Amino acid sequence: MSDAENSKSATSPQDLERVREILFGGVIRDHDTRFATLQRDLERLQKALDRTNEELANRDSAHSQKLQEARQAFQTENDEIRAELRSSVERLSSAKVDKEQLGNLFIEMGNQIKGNGTISAVLDGLLQASE
Repeated sequence: MSDAENSKSATSPQDLERVREILFGGVIRDHDTRFATLQRDLERLQKALDRTNEELANRDSAHSQKLQEARQAFQTENDEIRAELRSSVERLSSAKVDKEQLGNLFIEMGNQIKGNGTISAVLDGLLQASE
């Protein structure tokens, strides 16, 4: 064997590691530094994202609660207005003259006019009946 062949086979793993360190050591350290920086930035961004998600969840909860309160207030107002409307309709229904009573009154008035011949007597009779 020649000396060149002996030197190739005599190269130890430690020698290869030293050569690798000489050739690529700076680049690897630079990549490691960049990777560590990127990892810290990613962790910081993840924490910021988590805080933002928590804030949004809190706001969503608050808005949902306000919306529920507004719905309840609207429903209460709606119920009150409907109750007032029903009350008004009942008052108007009880205050209006019944059609049958009014018809009978006109028939009675017609009969009295035919019989007595004077409207004033019919009106006087109505006024006395209403008092």
